[in-house]
Amino acid sequence: MARVSKALAAVCLASGAVGWALGRWTRRYPQPELRWLRQELTAASNALIEAEQGRADLRRAQRELITAISHELRTPLATIRAAAEALQDGVAQEPERYLESLVGGAQRLNRVTGDLFELARIQAAPVERMPTRLADLLDSALATALPVALDRGVRLHGVGLDSATDPVLVDIAVTTRALTNLVMHAVRHTVPGEPVTVTAVVSGDEIEVIVVDGCGGLMDLGDSAEPGDTGLAITRGLIRAHGGDIRIDQVTDGCRFIARVPAGIS
Repeated sequence: MARVSKALAAVCLASGAVGWALGRWTRRYPQPELRWLRQELTAASNALIEAEQGRADLRRAQRELITAISHELRTPLATIRAAAEALQDGVAQEPERYLESLVGGAQRLNRVTGDLFELARIQAAPVERMPTRLADLLDSALATALPVALDRGVRLHGVGLDSATDPVLVDIAVTTRALTNLVMHAVRHTVPGEPVTVTAVVSGDEIEVIVVDGCGGLMDLGDSAEPGDTGLAITRGLIRAHGGDIRIDQVTDGCRFIARVPAGIS
């Protein structure tokens, strides 16, 4: 990376120096060849700057993902360890509740490892696009989240999903998992009694899924463009690996998650 940065600096300096010299020469002696050379050097310099920025963005995204993974693994492990030690020491007055904590922690670990498996799979090989309907993927996500919503007293609604029936080409497993994670996140963070609505649109070559929850709003509007919750970081990694991204905005008494993914159709 240091070599790339040095090369970038060298090309920028060379481009600037040559551009200055050629600028003086072409003012006195207009020569198409010199103008062409200046344009090529400028284009090469801009390309290197964009490549370096892309690498910086990738490094930042990798750090965020590693931090999120560490948190996502540490939390259920701590829950499992605390419950197991309480049962082992015989201090658990309600063993059934501690057993539920063990099962819940194991289920969360299973979800995280499943997400990581899908993320590793699509980073190691090209995305496996298959024809499907966006409405079917969202029906699956809603069906998975519905029991949790009922248990929490959250009203879960799919709005206008019947219109998302145009065929799309996506990695079905990855897209379904990412959408399920997104809906589950909204349900878990919504105040009991409040709604979670899911809408979807297939527009041209892009899929747009909007999830609005009743979490009470963002803590910091300055972070509205970046998913700050660690659980969302893995979901964002799945969507980014598919060529998309997630944005978060604040709405009345909640948050709006906008996930955009290429539809794979022209």
